Amino acid sequence: TMKATFLLALALFAVCCCDCYLFAAISQSTASLAVQAVAKKIKSDRGAKSDLGNLLKVNQVLGYGSPKANVVAVRFEATFKKAGGITGDRGEMRGQVKASVEERDGKIGKVISCSVFR
Repeated sequence: TMKATFLLALALFAVCCCDCYLFAAISQSTASLAVQAVAKKIKSDRGAKSDLGNLLKVNQVLGYGSPKANVVAVRFEATFKKAGGITGDRGEMRGQVKASVEERDGKIGKVISCSVFR
């Protein structure tokens, strides 16, 4: 029938269009390891410390996924604080961190890219 032919054509179109975009799902534990690796890299980078301040904590993970094979992309919110005599919550800055990390067989490798949005 016409309806069956249309549904078959629609299914084939969906398979053809979406086939190249299927990647492995990333587990929450792998994403957590990637966030820890990025936070460690930010804490150890002198340029990031001078621009943003010290990374105090990761507030929440906003999202994660795998845009390419063997790559984990994470986005999280973090709190930074510049050194100085300001007490309490004053002097703190919250920013969104967007990063990509290498991943092989569930093991996290080096940080490929990292951006912080104030």
